[in-house]
Amino acid sequence: MTETYLIAGLIPKRKDVKIALMRLLYERGHSREQIVRLFNIIDWMLQLPKALEPEFVQAVNAIQEEKHMPYVNTIERVEREKAVQEGRRETLEEAEQRVKEAEQRSLESKRNAARKLIALTEMNDRLIADIEELPVEEVEKLRAETQH
Repeated sequence: MTETYLIAGLIPKRKDVKIALMRLLYERGHSREQIVRLFNIIDWMLQLPKALEPEFVQAVNAIQEEKHMPYVNTIERVEREKAVQEGRRETLEEAEQRVKEAEQRSLESKRNAARKLIALTEMNDRLIADIEELPVEEVEKLRAETQH
C-alpha cells in the first residue's frame, strides 16, 4: 500500500492515514477495548493539528455509525475541550455575577453612608456626593426620601 503511494508520487495526508487506520481497526473486527488500546498508540504517533481534528472526528463518527461501535481518544479530547470551554464560560458568567453583586453591595453601602450624612449633618448634596462618590442626583433623591 505504501509502495503504491510512493510509486504514484502521492503522499497521503496524516489525517487521511489516521482515518484509514481507524477504518481498518473497525473492519478487522477488533473489540472496542482493542480498538481503544491500538488507537491510543496511533493517536500518539499521528497527532493532528487542532484545525484538522473536527474533520477527523466527523470521519470517525461516520465510521462508527457504519460499524455501530463507539470510539474514544481524539474525539473524547475534543469533547473534553468543549466541556472545558463551556466550564470557562460558566465560570466567567459566575464571576461577572459576583462582580455585579459586589458593585450593588458597594453602591448600597455608599447610599447608606449618604443617608447618615444627610440625617446627621448640615452638608450640602454636592459635598455628600463627592465624599461618597455618588452622582449629585442620587444624593438629592436620597435626601427627598429621608424627608418624607
